[in-house]
Amino acid sequence: MRATDVTAAVPGSPTWWLERQAREARRRPRADGLSTERIVDAALALVDAEGLDALTVRRLAEELHTGSASLYRHVASRDELLVLLVDHVLGEVRHPPDGTDGRATVEVLSNELRRVLMDHHNLVPALTVSPLFGPNALLGTERGLAGLLDAGFPPDVAVPAYLALVDFVLGTVFFDTSSTGQVSGLTHERHELLAAFPADAFALLRARPDDVSLPSVDDVFAFGLATFLDGLEHRFLPSDGTAGPR
Repeated sequence: MRATDVTAAVPGSPTWWLERQAREARRRPRADGLSTERIVDAALALVDAEGLDALTVRRLAEELHTGSASLYRHVASRDELLVLLVDHVLGEVRHPPDGTDGRATVEVLSNELRRVLMDHHNLVPALTVSPLFGPNALLGTERGLAGLLDAGFPPDVAVPAYLALVDFVLGTVFFDTSSTGQVSGLTHERHELLAAFPADAFALLRARPDDVSLPSVDDVFAFGLATFLDGLEHRFLPSDGTAGPR
């Protein structure tokens, strides 16, 4: 008999999601009331409160007052749980109503993605460890790309622009929620720090403190998003209405 290699689908891959959806469709409610939805909700509450490192199958089982074996009937590993968590959080993004114009759609989705990730910033590192092929992630991609295409950008511009916008949102969330990124409102402290240096150091910062005061992180994000979209339109949407670089 010839041996057959059986390779499990990588959590988060398209094959994994297909297999997952098929299993969930066949699953019957359990007498103990445990479900994938309850597991994901409890996992998110734990991550929000204590951080990603606190999330283990054993700890989650304790939170749900059950055993690890019961959890493994729903999620095979911590990696699978992270994939489900990420897509669950992306499902909190509020999409603009149908008929919203292209640029407005992109602006709403960008701000909504930032809001959701700021609310669950402890989960942000998990977005870098798995491909995003879940139903909520795909819906975000669908609507984001549709917004850019509706705004007049050709596909070869819309796709990298969409990816760059996602990178921009993730980057701002990472820095704005880290200890090194909480810089808004620290103008007074900065003045005190500058005063400790020699009088001829940092002449611009000393001479124009009001002009170089630190804006809020939300203002910085709004400025960056508007500048990105303005630049994209200027470069790829000439005034005659035809798409293509100027």
